[in-house]
Amino acid sequence: MKHEKLIELQKQNNLYAKNLLLIEWVIGIISSLTFLILIFVASYIDMALLVRVILILTSIIIFIVGMIFALRIERIAGYYKCGKCGYKYVPTNKQMIFAMHIGRTRYMKCPKCNNRSWNKKDICIDTKE
Repeated sequence: MKHEKLIELQKQNNLYAKNLLLIEWVIGIISSLTFLILIFVASYIDMALLVRVILILTSIIIFIVGMIFALRIERIAGYYKCGKCGYKYVPTNKQMIFAMHIGRTRYMKCPKCNNRSWNKKDICIDTKE
């Protein structure tokens, strides 16, 4: 009975993490599109210099805020799995910001084995661990 409840709780947690990562994509796309649209409007439409500067600054602020929220969501949704030892962990904000990445795979130092490797995002945590 307890085991079934744990499995159900794990499934709910995994679904929650997947939904958060979907929201991350939406935030990233919307902030990027807004950034590009406002930059193109400021570049190609004839307007006063002050309005142009305000549009560019607004686009930069929207982009930065969107990326910060997207990065925070990626950090808390699920875990990263070390490429060397397989340890699952949640990285620090500093690791997330400064790590090289390809999609959701980041080159980070594992807190358990202290080796640098490409760590993949993993939503699921096994009940055996």
